[in-house]
Amino acid sequence: MKILIYGLGHIGGSLALGIKKYCKNSYEITYIDKDKKTIRKAKNKKLTNGDLPGTAFEKFSISSADIIFICIDPSKIQSVFKKIKNLKTKKNLIVTDVASTKENVLADAKSILGKEIAFVGGHPIAGTENSGFDYADPNLFKGKIFIQSGSIGLQKNISTILNIWKKLNSNIVKIKPKEHDKVFSYLSHLPHALSFCLNKVAVKRLGAKRVKAFGGTSYMDYSRISSSSENLWSDIFLSNKDNLASSIDDSIDFLKNLKLALKKHSQSNISKLIKSRRP
Repeated sequence: MKILIYGLGHIGGSLALGIKKYCKNSYEITYIDKDKKTIRKAKNKKLTNGDLPGTAFEKFSISSADIIFICIDPSKIQSVFKKIKNLKTKKNLIVTDVASTKENVLADAKSILGKEIAFVGGHPIAGTENSGFDYADPNLFKGKIFIQSGSIGLQKNISTILNIWKKLNSNIVKIKPKEHDKVFSYLSHLPHALSFCLNKVAVKRLGAKRVKAFGGTSYMDYSRISSSSENLWSDIFLSNKDNLASSIDDSIDFLKNLKLALKKHSQSNISKLIKSRRP
């Protein structure tokens, strides 16, 4: 069975290395990446079959694939769907993704791929603040959650994709796309937005030297994800903009109430506001 991985970043690269390690000889892996340096690095890791977009190799890889994993920024997934649709592909091709938003991707899959090409929406909860193939890790998904969300086609296609993630030692969870995007606006997208905010504000008001000199464990832990790729995260934010805007509104309400309690010097109000229990 042939697998094409489209995009060898942190997630796509880890997926390629993980399948190579844990699926043994079950799959033949090919890949497409826009960066020549990444392709060279991948070949040094014995991922030998890869090339740039726009090549004959790309067309052949799409046409001959049994499964295509799309591991690129959400806004660019449409363009890959169109490439797939415009080529003659295998009858039982399954297209899947790893994007952290699901409603838009599923809608694009329905409008572009149609009913003729199977699609299985997916989201591994396993990324770090690092980006690029340099940080690819075959064990990245071990013990981590993989969310299956949205699909086009037969149930057996979902099983085929989930079997791969199980071999990578992921824990499988299923959720509907609309609920997925709301949940992750609070559990992933908002924390990133707040981390970017914290780092920006601290550096602006204190200067980078003082932040580096005095930033303790709590600051370093919380600001860690602000070193994530700004290009990737601006793309993710826009792909889930309505849900993220709502979660930001909730945060602003909390901060306004905290600010008011501070002005009133009300410890009881502050205590009520900040009292919480982790699930």
